[in-house]
Amino acid sequence: MIDLKQQELYDWQKHNFPTDHLFLLSKEELVNIILILQVTLGMNEEAGEVAHAVLKGTQGIRGGVNGIDANLVSDGVGDNLIFGQQLLSLLKRDSEKEVAKVIDSVLKRNWVDNRVNGEIEVDG
Repeated sequence: MIDLKQQELYDWQKHNFPTDHLFLLSKEELVNIILILQVTLGMNEEAGEVAHAVLKGTQGIRGGVNGIDANLVSDGVGDNLIFGQQLLSLLKRDSEKEVAKVIDSVLKRNWVDNRVNGEIEVDG
């Protein structure tokens, strides 16, 4: 049996995030959404594997460099990159261009001089 707060939350979600529009999608559009969801879940699953390897390694439960199994971490990071490329492909984005844009954005940050948000202040 669902308690009152859980039911309130369920009703809130149905109101704020309706799904009626999904019934208007074509079979091809629905399959694409499912593929996007699967790839996104895959990325999260791999991130969990990386986190698990690092957690157990830093707890001294597993072997490797500083206790971290670099092979497990490398495998998880590589799989995550592959899932990321698949996601960008499904969204019709060029992964090399998107990564380059993010790198350019990161390189513009200066956390030493601006601890609040890393943004380099521009005069003017």
